[in-house]
Amino acid sequence: MDETHPFKSLDLDQSAFTERTFCSWYETGWRSVLLRRFDDHPVADDVYLPPTDDQHLVLVTAGESTIESFGEGGRRTARYVPGQIGLTPPGVPTRLRWRSESAPRTLHLHLPARLLTRAVRELWGTEESPLSRPDALALSDPVVEQIMLALDTAAARGMDDLYAESAAHFLAVHLLARHGGMPVPRLSRREDTRVRRAIEIMRDGLNQSLTLTDIASQVWLSTFHFVRVFKAATGETPHRYLTRLRIQAACRHLERGTGSISEIAQLCGFSSPSHLSAAFAREMGTSPSAYRRDVQERNHQVHLPDH
Repeated sequence: MDETHPFKSLDLDQSAFTERTFCSWYETGWRSVLLRRFDDHPVADDVYLPPTDDQHLVLVTAGESTIESFGEGGRRTARYVPGQIGLTPPGVPTRLRWRSESAPRTLHLHLPARLLTRAVRELWGTEESPLSRPDALALSDPVVEQIMLALDTAAARGMDDLYAESAAHFLAVHLLARHGGMPVPRLSRREDTRVRRAIEIMRDGLNQSLTLTDIASQVWLSTFHFVRVFKAATGETPHRYLTRLRIQAACRHLERGTGSISEIAQLCGFSSPSHLSAAFAREMGTSPSAYRRDVQERNHQVHLPDH
């Protein structure tokens, strides 16, 4: 490969039991996480997956199958249907077999082990713990499911790595708190002050190419800790909050009626007019041009003389 990568799974030949249809490393350029889609073969008798350094999540998106897992914990069996999630922790080998009437489709997400290691240390002030590595053959978790599907949609739309990085941080904290058995601590007054400062940095730097790491470093928090405390304080991830601020700024420019879409995109920190248009449509349900036109029409009607 031309570029060193942290995901051992990228180098595994899995063609004997599945067909990869998408890989975020190659097709989207994401480096924070590895997201892949697979069309699995209907029958697989002996699938061995060696241990890797990452937390592996599998979401069933189509098809139904009976899957068996063989490992140190013995034999486990589960029925895989859309929405079911499998969790394999770092350092654990997996041996599987499955049967299905139709080829299942699965979405695989790999979180670098360093994310979970740092989360354990920063959230709870401890090192490795038996509770810190979520492990399950099959479970249901709407939060994990929706985040994985959102990442899949974001990858398909070519969104930048900041989105993936932000989602990965939140997902890691959720996995540890929900499936690692460790409660998330409350915010301190100092952390709350740093969140307010982060929002000021976002507002002042809307026209800049802000990254999660940049903002976290300016408020003297690690990236991982920053995502946790920001989400706890605002209910949104930093990426979601920053995007909303940028859309609000774009609305103000559009309402004034000055500047081209390209100029507004640059002023509001979007990498291109198409990036602005895509984000604007998700947030506002219309395009920037249509929004400006609607505002102008409303203003024209307000100023029409009475007869």
